[in-house]
Amino acid sequence: MATAAAASSSKSDLKWRVTEIARCPICLSDCKNPKSLPCLHSFCLHCLQECWKDKRPRDRVPCPVCRKELAIPDNGLDALPHNFFVQNLIDATVGSNELGAVLCESCEKGVEESEGDVPPATVYCVDCSQKLCKRCSRPHKTWKGGPHEVRELNAELCKELIQQRGSYCDQHAGKLELYCLDCKVNVCKKCSAVAHTQHNCREVETVAEDVAKSSKTNVEQISSRINQFQTSLSQTEAGERTLTRAVEDVETSVKERAEMVKHTVDRQVEKLLEELHTFQKTSQKELACRKERLEFGVMAMGSFTAYSQELTSTGSPCDVTRAASEMQTRADELLQTYVTPEDYCTPGVKFVPTNIDELTDQHGKRNLIGSILTSKAAGKSYVIQLGSIFYRATPT
Repeated sequence: MATAAAASSSKSDLKWRVTEIARCPICLSDCKNPKSLPCLHSFCLHCLQECWKDKRPRDRVPCPVCRKELAIPDNGLDALPHNFFVQNLIDATVGSNELGAVLCESCEKGVEESEGDVPPATVYCVDCSQKLCKRCSRPHKTWKGGPHEVRELNAELCKELIQQRGSYCDQHAGKLELYCLDCKVNVCKKCSAVAHTQHNCREVETVAEDVAKSSKTNVEQISSRINQFQTSLSQTEAGERTLTRAVEDVETSVKERAEMVKHTVDRQVEKLLEELHTFQKTSQKELACRKERLEFGVMAMGSFTAYSQELTSTGSPCDVTRAASEMQTRADELLQTYVTPEDYCTPGVKFVPTNIDELTDQHGKRNLIGSILTSKAAGKSYVIQLGSIFYRATPT
Protein backbone atom coordinates (compact mmCIF):
# COMPACT_ATOMS: atom_id res chain seq x y z
CA MET A 1 0.00 0.00 0.00
CA ALA A 2 2.79 2.37 0.91
CA THR A 3 4.58 1.66 -2.37
CA ALA A 4 1.40 2.26 -4.37
CA ALA A 5 0.75 5.50 -2.51
CA ALA A 6 4.33 6.65 -3.10
CA ALA A 7 4.05 5.81 -6.81
CA SER A 8 0.75 7.70 -7.03
CA SER A 9 2.27 10.71 -5.28
CA SER A 10 5.31 10.61 -7.58
CA LYS A 11 3.06 10.38 -10.62
CA SER A 12 0.96 13.30 -9.40
CA ASP A 13 4.09 15.37 -8.71
CA LEU A 14 5.42 14.59 -12.20
CA LYS A 15 2.11 15.59 -13.76
CA TRP A 16 2.18 18.86 -11.83
CA ARG A 17 5.73 19.61 -12.96
CA VAL A 18 4.86 18.85 -16.60
CA THR A 19 1.85 21.16 -16.33
CA GLU A 20 3.98 23.96 -14.89
CA ILE A 21 6.62 23.60 -17.62
CA ALA A 22 4.10 23.48 -20.45
CA ARG A 23 1.98 26.39 -19.18
CA CYS A 24 2.39 29.84 -20.75
CA PRO A 25 3.07 32.36 -17.93
CA ILE A 26 1.07 35.02 -19.79
CA CYS A 27 -2.23 33.28 -20.67
CA LEU A 28 -1.81 30.50 -18.04
CA SER A 29 -2.82 27.84 -20.60
CA ASP A 30 -0.82 25.19 -22.43
CA CYS A 31 1.62 26.88 -24.79
CA LYS A 32 0.40 27.12 -28.36
CA ASN A 33 3.32 27.30 -30.81
CA PRO A 34 5.75 27.64 -27.88
CA LYS A 35 8.71 29.95 -28.41
CA SER A 36 11.78 29.82 -26.19
CA LEU A 37 13.68 32.91 -25.00
CA PRO A 38 17.41 32.95 -24.17
CA CYS A 39 16.51 32.77 -20.47
CA LEU A 40 14.76 29.39 -21.21
CA HIS A 41 11.27 30.70 -20.41
CA SER A 42 8.69 29.67 -23.01
CA PHE A 43 5.53 31.47 -24.16
CA CYS A 44 2.83 31.21 -26.78
CA LEU A 45 3.91 33.01 -29.95
CA HIS A 46 0.61 34.89 -29.98
CA CYS A 47 1.08 36.00 -26.37
CA LEU A 48 4.55 37.39 -27.15
CA GLN A 49 3.18 39.16 -30.23
CA GLU A 50 0.48 40.80 -28.12
CA CYS A 51 2.93 41.66 -25.34
CA TRP A 52 5.43 43.32 -27.70
CA LYS A 53 3.08 44.46 -30.48
CA ASP A 54 4.55 47.98 -30.40
CA LYS A 55 8.14 46.74 -30.76
CA ARG A 56 10.20 46.27 -33.91
CA PRO A 57 13.02 43.90 -34.92
CA ARG A 58 16.28 44.52 -33.01
CA ASP A 59 14.40 46.34 -30.22
CA ARG A 60 15.42 45.11 -26.80
CA VAL A 61 12.60 43.75 -24.68
CA PRO A 62 12.47 42.16 -21.20
CA CYS A 63 11.32 38.61 -20.53
CA PRO A 64 7.82 38.83 -19.00
CA VAL A 65 8.97 36.52 -16.16
CA CYS A 66 12.57 37.27 -15.18
CA ARG A 67 13.02 40.64 -16.99
CA LYS A 68 16.21 39.49 -18.70
CA GLU A 69 16.54 41.52 -21.90
CA LEU A 70 16.75 40.10 -25.41
CA ALA A 71 16.75 41.56 -28.91
CA ILE A 72 13.80 40.78 -31.21
CA PRO A 73 15.15 38.79 -34.20
CA ASP A 74 15.43 40.50 -37.58
CA ASN A 75 12.67 38.27 -38.96
CA GLY A 76 10.33 39.00 -36.08
CA LEU A 77 9.15 36.97 -33.10
CA ASP A 78 8.30 34.00 -35.32
CA ALA A 79 12.04 33.51 -35.76
CA LEU A 80 12.48 32.73 -32.07
CA PRO A 81 13.47 29.07 -31.56
CA HIS A 82 10.56 26.68 -31.31
CA ASN A 83 10.56 24.79 -28.03
CA PHE A 84 10.09 21.20 -29.23
CA PHE A 85 10.51 19.90 -25.70
CA VAL A 86 7.47 21.84 -24.41
CA GLN A 87 5.53 20.99 -27.56
CA ASN A 88 6.31 17.30 -27.10
CA LEU A 89 5.17 17.38 -23.46
CA ILE A 90 1.84 18.88 -24.51
CA ASP A 91 1.36 16.56 -27.48
CA ALA A 92 2.32 13.49 -25.46
CA THR A 93 -0.46 14.29 -22.98
CA VAL A 94 -3.03 15.10 -25.65
CA GLY A 95 -1.98 12.26 -27.97
CA SER A 96 -2.37 9.59 -25.30
CA ASN A 97 -5.95 10.72 -24.69
CA GLU A 98 -7.02 11.49 -28.27
CA LEU A 99 -5.36 8.83 -30.39
CA GLY A 100 -8.56 8.24 -32.35
CA ALA A 101 -8.65 11.91 -33.42
CA VAL A 102 -5.51 11.56 -35.63
CA LEU A 103 -6.65 11.92 -39.30
CA CYS A 104 -5.12 10.58 -42.50
CA GLU A 105 -2.67 13.18 -43.74
CA SER A 106 -2.96 12.02 -47.36
CA CYS A 107 -6.76 12.32 -47.40
CA GLU A 108 -6.64 15.71 -45.68
CA LYS A 109 -4.65 17.20 -48.57
CA GLY A 110 -7.27 16.25 -51.16
CA VAL A 111 -10.43 17.03 -49.20
CA GLU A 112 -11.76 20.55 -48.56
CA GLU A 113 -14.84 19.51 -46.62
CA SER A 114 -15.33 19.00 -42.87
CA GLU A 115 -13.07 16.78 -40.79
CA GLY A 116 -15.85 14.20 -40.56
CA ASP A 117 -15.22 13.26 -44.21
CA VAL A 118 -11.54 12.47 -43.56
CA PRO A 119 -10.93 8.92 -42.30
CA PRO A 120 -8.77 8.41 -39.21
CA ALA A 121 -5.15 7.32 -39.63
CA THR A 122 -4.40 3.74 -38.63
CA VAL A 123 -0.78 3.30 -39.79
CA TYR A 124 2.39 5.33 -40.10
CA CYS A 125 4.82 5.26 -43.06
CA VAL A 126 8.32 5.63 -41.66
CA ASP A 127 9.87 6.40 -45.07
CA CYS A 128 7.35 9.16 -45.93
CA SER A 129 6.79 10.37 -42.34
CA GLN A 130 3.02 10.25 -42.89
CA LYS A 131 0.04 9.08 -40.87
CA LEU A 132 -2.24 7.18 -43.27
CA CYS A 133 -5.56 5.40 -43.39
CA LYS A 134 -5.70 1.76 -44.50
CA ARG A 135 -6.61 2.62 -48.12
CA CYS A 136 -3.83 5.23 -48.57
CA SER A 137 -1.22 2.93 -47.05
CA ARG A 138 -1.60 0.21 -49.72
CA PRO A 139 0.57 1.89 -52.39
CA HIS A 140 3.36 2.39 -49.82
CA LYS A 141 3.54 -1.35 -49.30
CA THR A 142 4.14 -1.98 -53.04
CA TRP A 143 6.25 1.08 -53.88
CA LYS A 144 8.88 0.80 -56.63
CA GLY A 145 12.34 0.24 -55.27
CA GLY A 146 11.05 -1.76 -52.36
CA PRO A 147 8.12 -1.51 -49.96
CA HIS A 148 8.08 1.25 -47.36
CA GLU A 149 8.14 0.50 -43.68
CA VAL A 150 4.52 0.84 -42.55
CA ARG A 151 3.77 0.43 -38.86
CA GLU A 152 0.54 0.22 -36.88
CA LEU A 153 -0.37 3.58 -35.34
CA ASN A 154 -0.82 3.17 -31.59
CA ALA A 155 -0.09 5.07 -28.39
CA GLU A 156 3.51 3.79 -28.20
CA LEU A 157 4.22 4.83 -31.77
CA CYS A 158 2.59 8.25 -31.25
CA LYS A 159 4.84 8.80 -28.25
CA GLU A 160 7.88 7.74 -30.27
CA LEU A 161 6.94 10.07 -33.14
CA ILE A 162 6.42 12.96 -30.75
CA GLN A 163 9.84 12.39 -29.22
CA GLN A 164 11.38 12.39 -32.71
CA ARG A 165 9.84 15.78 -33.54
CA GLY A 166 12.53 18.39 -34.01
CA SER A 167 15.12 15.70 -34.74
CA TYR A 168 15.14 16.27 -38.51
CA CYS A 169 16.81 19.02 -40.53
CA ASP A 170 14.49 21.65 -41.99
CA GLN A 171 16.66 22.02 -45.12
CA HIS A 172 17.64 18.47 -45.99
CA ALA A 173 15.03 16.41 -44.15
CA GLY A 174 17.87 14.33 -42.75
CA LYS A 175 18.11 13.32 -39.13
CA LEU A 176 19.99 15.75 -36.86
CA GLU A 177 22.73 13.36 -35.83
CA LEU A 178 25.56 15.85 -35.19
CA TYR A 179 26.07 18.88 -32.97
CA CYS A 180 28.32 21.74 -34.11
CA LEU A 181 30.29 22.94 -31.08
CA ASP A 182 31.36 26.09 -32.93
CA CYS A 183 27.85 27.19 -33.98
CA LYS A 184 26.06 25.49 -31.05
CA VAL A 185 23.35 24.00 -33.29
CA ASN A 186 22.17 20.53 -34.29
CA VAL A 187 23.04 19.63 -37.90
CA CYS A 188 22.49 16.74 -40.26
CA LYS A 189 25.29 15.06 -42.21
CA LYS A 190 24.62 17.17 -45.31
CA CYS A 191 24.75 20.38 -43.24
CA SER A 192 28.03 19.19 -41.72
CA ALA A 193 29.51 18.52 -45.17
CA VAL A 194 28.33 21.81 -46.69
CA ALA A 195 28.22 24.58 -44.05
CA HIS A 196 30.18 23.09 -41.13
CA THR A 197 33.12 21.42 -42.89
CA GLN A 198 35.86 22.97 -40.77
CA HIS A 199 33.79 23.04 -37.59
CA ASN A 200 34.11 20.80 -34.58
CA CYS A 201 31.09 18.47 -34.79
CA ARG A 202 30.24 15.56 -32.52
CA GLU A 203 27.44 13.05 -32.32
CA VAL A 204 24.26 14.42 -30.75
CA GLU A 205 23.97 11.49 -28.33
CA THR A 206 27.51 12.03 -27.03
CA VAL A 207 27.02 15.76 -26.60
CA ALA A 208 23.65 15.14 -24.94
CA GLU A 209 25.31 12.83 -22.39
CA ASP A 210 27.91 15.50 -21.59
CA VAL A 211 25.19 18.14 -21.33
CA ALA A 212 23.19 15.87 -19.02
CA LYS A 213 26.23 15.44 -16.73
CA SER A 214 26.97 19.17 -16.61
CA SER A 215 23.25 19.89 -16.20
CA LYS A 216 23.16 17.56 -13.20
CA THR A 217 26.01 19.52 -11.63
CA ASN A 218 24.30 22.81 -12.42
CA VAL A 219 21.00 21.57 -10.99
CA GLU A 220 22.72 20.47 -7.77
CA GLN A 221 24.46 23.84 -7.39
CA ILE A 222 21.33 25.83 -8.20
CA SER A 223 19.22 23.63 -5.90
CA SER A 224 21.68 24.40 -3.11
CA ARG A 225 21.42 28.08 -3.96
CA ILE A 226 17.62 27.82 -3.91
CA ASN A 227 17.82 26.44 -0.37
CA GLN A 228 20.02 29.37 0.61
CA PHE A 229 17.57 31.82 -0.93
CA GLN A 230 14.62 30.13 0.76
CA THR A 231 16.40 30.33 4.12
CA SER A 232 17.21 33.98 3.51
CA LEU A 233 13.62 34.58 2.41
CA SER A 234 12.33 33.05 5.65
CA GLN A 235 14.71 35.25 7.63
CA THR A 236 13.61 38.30 5.64
CA GLU A 237 9.94 37.53 6.24
CA ALA A 238 10.64 37.07 9.96
CA GLY A 239 12.52 40.38 9.92
CA GLU A 240 9.58 42.00 8.18
CA ARG A 241 7.24 40.83 10.93
CA THR A 242 9.70 42.00 13.60
CA LEU A 243 10.02 45.37 11.89
CA THR A 244 6.25 45.77 11.71
CA ARG A 245 5.88 45.02 15.42
CA ALA A 246 8.77 47.36 16.30
CA VAL A 247 7.30 50.19 14.24
CA GLU A 248 3.89 49.68 15.87
CA ASP A 249 5.47 49.74 19.35
CA VAL A 250 7.47 52.88 18.57
CA GLU A 251 4.39 54.53 17.06
CA THR A 252 2.47 53.81 20.26
CA SER A 253 5.35 55.20 22.35
CA VAL A 254 5.54 58.36 20.25
CA LYS A 255 1.81 58.97 20.59
CA GLU A 256 1.91 58.32 24.34
CA ARG A 257 4.87 60.68 24.69
CA ALA A 258 3.06 63.30 22.63
CA GLU A 259 -0.02 63.02 24.84
CA MET A 260 2.20 63.34 27.92
CA VAL A 261 3.86 66.44 26.51
CA LYS A 262 0.48 67.89 25.55
CA HIS A 263 -0.85 67.21 29.05
CA THR A 264 2.22 68.79 30.64
CA VAL A 265 1.98 71.84 28.40
CA ASP A 266 -1.73 72.17 29.09
CA ARG A 267 -1.09 72.09 32.85
CA GLN A 268 1.69 74.67 32.57
CA VAL A 269 -0.48 76.91 30.42
CA GLU A 270 -3.30 76.60 32.93
CA LYS A 271 -0.93 77.52 35.78
CA LEU A 272 0.52 80.52 33.93
CA LEU A 273 -2.93 81.82 33.05
CA GLU A 274 -4.02 81.39 36.67
CA GLU A 275 -1.00 83.44 37.84
CA LEU A 276 -1.75 86.05 35.19
CA HIS A 277 -5.37 86.37 36.24
CA THR A 278 -4.39 86.57 39.95
CA PHE A 279 -1.97 89.39 39.14
CA GLN A 280 -4.68 91.14 37.16
CA LYS A 281 -7.17 90.94 40.05
CA THR A 282 -4.63 92.17 42.63
CA SER A 283 -3.51 95.04 40.43
CA GLN A 284 -7.07 96.07 39.65
CA LYS A 285 -7.93 96.05 43.39
CA GLU A 286 -4.94 98.29 44.16
CA LEU A 287 -5.89 100.59 41.32
CA ALA A 288 -9.45 100.79 42.60
CA CYS A 289 -8.24 101.77 46.10
CA ARG A 290 -5.91 104.46 44.71
CA LYS A 291 -8.63 105.78 42.47
CA GLU A 292 -11.05 105.91 45.40
CA ARG A 293 -8.57 107.87 47.57
CA LEU A 294 -7.81 110.32 44.82
CA GLU A 295 -11.47 110.86 44.01
CA PHE A 296 -12.30 111.42 47.72
CA GLY A 297 -9.40 113.89 48.05
CA VAL A 298 -10.54 115.76 44.95
CA MET A 299 -14.07 115.92 46.37
CA ALA A 300 -12.97 117.09 49.86
CA MET A 301 -10.55 119.75 48.62
CA GLY A 302 -12.95 120.83 45.92
CA SER A 303 -15.69 121.31 48.51
CA PHE A 304 -13.36 123.46 50.69
CA THR A 305 -12.28 125.51 47.69
CA ALA A 306 -15.84 126.16 46.58
CA TYR A 307 -16.97 127.09 50.12
CA SER A 308 -13.97 129.35 50.70
CA GLN A 309 -14.39 131.15 47.40
CA GLU A 310 -18.13 131.58 47.95
CA LEU A 311 -17.58 132.87 51.50
CA THR A 312 -15.00 135.48 50.55
CA SER A 313 -16.85 136.65 47.53
CA THR A 314 -20.42 136.87 48.82
CA GLY A 315 -20.14 136.83 52.63
CA SER A 316 -20.04 139.87 54.90
CA PRO A 317 -16.86 140.79 56.68
CA CYS A 318 -18.34 139.41 59.86
CA ASP A 319 -19.09 136.11 58.13
CA VAL A 320 -15.50 135.93 56.89
CA THR A 321 -13.88 136.72 60.20
CA ARG A 322 -16.28 134.48 62.08
CA ALA A 323 -15.19 131.45 59.89
CA ALA A 324 -11.57 132.44 59.44
CA SER A 325 -10.20 130.24 62.23
CA GLU A 326 -12.14 127.18 61.15
CA MET A 327 -11.23 127.80 57.48
CA GLN A 328 -7.51 127.87 58.33
CA THR A 329 -7.78 124.77 60.47
CA ARG A 330 -9.60 122.91 57.69
CA ALA A 331 -7.07 124.04 55.08
CA ASP A 332 -4.15 122.84 57.23
CA GLU A 333 -5.96 119.55 57.80
CA LEU A 334 -6.61 119.02 54.07
CA LEU A 335 -3.01 119.87 53.12
CA GLN A 336 -1.67 117.44 55.72
CA THR A 337 -4.13 114.66 54.74
CA TYR A 338 -3.96 114.98 51.00
CA VAL A 339 -0.29 115.44 50.20
CA THR A 340 0.89 115.70 46.60
CA PRO A 341 0.39 112.20 45.08
CA GLU A 342 3.37 110.44 43.60
CA ASP A 343 3.45 109.77 39.83
CA TYR A 344 1.43 106.75 38.92
CA CYS A 345 3.31 103.74 37.38
CA THR A 346 1.14 101.23 35.57
CA PRO A 347 1.78 97.63 36.73
CA GLY A 348 3.72 95.71 34.06
CA VAL A 349 3.18 92.16 32.81
CA LYS A 350 5.32 90.18 30.36
CA PHE A 351 5.68 86.58 29.20
CA VAL A 352 9.20 85.10 29.26
CA PRO A 353 9.29 81.76 27.36
CA THR A 354 11.36 78.89 28.67
CA ASN A 355 14.73 78.43 26.98
CA ILE A 356 14.41 75.22 24.92
CA ASP A 357 17.57 75.57 22.83
CA GLU A 358 18.79 72.23 24.16
CA LEU A 359 15.73 70.62 22.55
CA THR A 360 16.44 72.09 19.11
CA ASP A 361 18.07 69.99 16.36
CA GLN A 362 20.71 71.12 13.90
CA HIS A 363 18.04 72.39 11.48
CA GLY A 364 16.57 74.77 14.05
CA LYS A 365 13.39 72.76 14.50
CA ARG A 366 12.26 72.25 18.05
CA ASN A 367 11.77 68.72 19.23
CA LEU A 368 9.68 68.35 22.35
CA ILE A 369 8.89 64.68 21.86
CA GLY A 370 12.13 62.75 21.31
CA SER A 371 14.01 61.03 18.49
CA ILE A 372 13.89 57.75 16.59
CA LEU A 373 17.15 55.86 16.23
CA THR A 374 17.21 53.18 13.54
CA SER A 375 19.95 50.81 12.43
CA LYS A 376 20.87 49.65 8.94
CA ALA A 377 22.42 46.34 7.93
CA ALA A 378 25.26 48.30 6.32
CA GLY A 379 26.44 49.55 9.72
CA LYS A 380 24.89 53.02 9.57
CA SER A 381 22.26 54.62 11.73
CA TYR A 382 20.24 57.76 11.39
CA VAL A 383 18.02 59.86 13.61
CA ILE A 384 14.61 61.15 12.57
CA GLN A 385 13.55 64.29 14.42
CA LEU A 386 10.18 65.86 13.71
CA GLY A 387 10.19 65.40 9.96
CA SER A 388 13.93 65.86 9.38
CA ILE A 389 16.53 63.14 8.88
CA PHE A 390 20.25 63.38 9.42
CA TYR A 391 22.71 60.50 9.23
CA ARG A 392 25.28 59.42 11.75
CA ALA A 393 27.81 56.66 11.20
CA THR A 394 27.43 54.28 14.13
CA PRO A 395 28.19 50.57 14.40
CA THR A 396 25.21 48.22 14.63
